[in-house]
Amino acid sequence: MESAITRAVVQVIANMHHNFREDLTIDGIAQAAGFSRFHLSREFTHLIGVSPRRFLRALRFEEAKRLLSDSRLNVAEISHAVGYSSVGTFSTCFKSCTGLTPSAYRLLRSATPLAATGDRLRTAARDAPTQLHGNVQAPAADQSGVVFVGLFPAPFPQGHPVRCTVLNRPGAFALDNVPTGRWHVLARSVMHRTDGGRRARHTPVVGGFGPITTSTDHALEPVVIHLSWENLATLRLIATAPPP
Repeated sequence: MESAITRAVVQVIANMHHNFREDLTIDGIAQAAGFSRFHLSREFTHLIGVSPRRFLRALRFEEAKRLLSDSRLNVAEISHAVGYSSVGTFSTCFKSCTGLTPSAYRLLRSATPLAATGDRLRTAARDAPTQLHGNVQAPAADQSGVVFVGLFPAPFPQGHPVRCTVLNRPGAFALDNVPTGRWHVLARSVMHRTDGGRRARHTPVVGGFGPITTSTDHALEPVVIHLSWENLATLRLIATAPPP
């Protein structure tokens, strides 16, 4: 039977997804869900694999990347459009998450660069970071939920992801500026599941791919991540097992 905290986490995800442009706080989100900040943060991290704050930030930066690529809004306007009151905080957090400043990201993603910036663009293209493309596939016949995709050094979501993104539903994703190293790509979602026509319930599902090795001398092949409920128990066992 679905627990109250699972329903609360699903409610919080929906709230973040629809209202991330607003001045949301974790305290306010927890209060709206009927739980303390500590309790919600702990259970959210347990179910989803990252904290509510990091999940909200990933949602905002996914929209910021879209606006940087597809709009003429300046960085300050984009900052406010995705829920940040401080442009400096937005720029610092964006660089921490993606490895690039908002302006540098726009420069790399620009499809029609101006002649005046030609030299800088050629330099940026030559030094362009590795990008990882992939596709998250959900269990058949299930309604899709929001999916968190993160890049981790281990096959379980311990600590902060090196790179991350949030998808509205299972499908294509891209992780920008992937650093050189050996990584695991992990995906986690809370999805709407039905069992033989009985009452629907939300169930966390996970999947992973890796390890993959990144370097500056070759492009990465696309990866496919299959979400399933069976993977969840395996992932938890790995995450809680003592080191050999």
